Amino acid sequence: MTGADAMKTAPAAVLVAAFEASALAEGDGIVGVGLDVVSVPKMSRLLAAGGSAFLERGWTQRERSDANDDPERLAARWAVKEAVMKCLGLGISDLDPRDIEVDSSESGVPSARLRGAAAEWSRRLGISKIHVSASHEGGWAAAIAVVASGTRQQHPETEIHRQEGP
Repeated sequence: MTGADAMKTAPAAVLVAAFEASALAEGDGIVGVGLDVVSVPKMSRLLAAGGSAFLERGWTQRERSDANDDPERLAARWAVKEAVMKCLGLGISDLDPRDIEVDSSESGVPSARLRGAAAEWSRRLGISKIHVSASHEGGWAAAIAVVASGTRQQHPETEIHRQEGP
């Protein structure tokens, strides 16, 4: 079974339960869970129609560089942004999408850096951790995000990285 097949058949509740189990310890609490799926062909059309202006409005220079402006990789980053927004209880009309910057470690583990309104809102909600995972295959990109509060020792990739300014 491919990752795309699994995305079609695995109930979201199973994915969320697995993420909750990995994200929580005593004293921690989930503040929000978000899941998003993006059509890569649709993203390709949007990128072609919107050109550099669309790229500059949706992704930071670092994200674009890391993704080599590849529609599949940009779609995965967009899915992470949307999943994080859902965790925060916000939508695209509430945040500049560049306020959520998606990064990957050398081993490919994704993380999200919050700044601007996203960072401020996460402070208000008491969020101390953000867990994200993304995948792309078969014309689809998907991401899940879980934000939590608490004091448990965490993996460095899940720490909230808040950045002031642009």
